[in-house]
This record gives sequence, C-alpha cells and structure tokens, in this order.
Amino acid sequence: MPKSKHRRKGDKRPVRRSGSKENKPTDYRTGAVMSDVPHYASSPALDASGQIPTDMRKIAFLDRVATLPKVFTPDECAQIINTALNDWGEQESMIQKDEGGEIKQNFKEDFDYRNTTLFIPKKPDDWLFSKVLGSIQAFNNSKNGYNFDITGLAEPPNVMRYQAPDINPNGKPGKYDWHMDVGPGPVPSMRKISYSLLLNPGEYEGGELCFHIGRHTDPFPGQDSAEGLGNMLIFPSYVVHRVLPVTKGTRYSLVGWVHGNSFL
Repeated sequence: MPKSKHRRKGDKRPVRRSGSKENKPTDYRTGAVMSDVPHYASSPALDASGQIPTDMRKIAFLDRVATLPKVFTPDECAQIINTALNDWGEQESMIQKDEGGEIKQNFKEDFDYRNTTLFIPKKPDDWLFSKVLGSIQAFNNSKNGYNFDITGLAEPPNVMRYQAPDINPNGKPGKYDWHMDVGPGPVPSMRKISYSLLLNPGEYEGGELCFHIGRHTDPFPGQDSAEGLGNMLIFPSYVVHRVLPVTKGTRYSLVGWVHGNSFL
C-alpha cells in the first residue's frame, strides 16, 4: 500500500484515522466502510446504509459547562457559609492516589496539589439538598441538558474553603489542580453531574474554576465579581477541571455530585 502523505512518522496504521471517500464511517484496521463489514452491518449503531439512525440518542453538550443563574439568593449563600462553619464537620482535603496498580481508593495529603478545607453536613439538610437536586434535574432533563440517567444525591454537598497563603494554616495558597470527579470507589464511580455554587465571588482574588476542554483551559467566565453570587456551574463529572490558587482573601463554594448508574 502506498504511503499516505498525511501519515505521521512512525504511524504503522494502514489507513487514515477516520472517514472515507464516501464520507462514511470506516474500520480503522482495514479501511472498509462499516456497513460492508458483517460485524458492523448488524450493529444497532448503524443502519443498513452505514449511517447513524435518526432515533438514536445524540447529545451535543457532553463536554460543556452550564451556568444556572441565581439558584440561591445572597442571603441563602451567606446562610450556607455560616451553617457550614458553625454546624458541619470539618476536615482537611486529601487526594486519591493509585498504588501498586490496584483500582481502589487511597487518600493522601498533598497540599501542593490540593489545599482546601471541607465542611460536610452531619445530617441531611432537606431544604439545601432538595434545592440543589431540583435545579440540576430541571436542567438535565431540558432540551439543552445532558439527559443523563440520574437518581439522586448519594453524597452530601460540601462547602470548600480556599484561603490565600498569608492566612492559610499550611502557608500555601488554596487550590485544587487538574482532576476529574469520577473515581474508583463504589459511590464516586456513580458520579454523573458535578456542581459548584459560587458563595462569595468578589470577596477574594484568584481561585477561578477552569475546565480543560479541547485546547481551552482559561477560567470559566462570570466568576470574578459579585455578579456571579448564587450562580451554580454544572458539568459532567468526567470533565477535567481545576481551581486556581487563591492569592487574596477566602473563597467559599458549595460542591458535590448527582449520582446514577455508572456511565455505560
């Protein structure tokens, strides 16, 4: 087979990565149009002509972040912070690190990677839980939503506190480096939609939430002023994201996940 001028040096595959002259899906191993190969011809993913059936589920927003505006009022945001600081349990953040090739949860401290304090409800808060879940369900089931199969909150919302290095007990800036929220444990593996409620934007510097989507890693818009107060950012839990270092003041956010059967 003649060498393709598009092939990268060292690429041993015999065909182009995708597509064909007929603009139909092809088998990357052979170059054959999928509908011409018995395995693909009988697949429910393609019809007899090798095209994707029109009635199959196709969601265009699976790598996108949504802003739900003003889900909570300023007074409610202040109430959430005060309740968390005074009534919820407090613990320092840890990160999941794989060890020895085993797929299980191993939590370690690493303040250069993640430096934040968590406040976790000691018992269910019906008002808070219902408002969070109801807002996300309404968007998820909408025309422009993810339409994921979700069932509820298997983990409570957490308030996360990120402090500037001059007030942080560790002497380091509050931050959380690149990660995704889907994890190896029984419950983390069921995370479908993540959320972050902006509780006090405009009261700190830095601390922007960023998403790694394609080549874009810039801070998500609408976080750097009080105009974002009460807004909730939601995104699929497999989207890679981070919180930039807080350089001044203290950042508070309410974060958590909506759960359902693990992604198929």
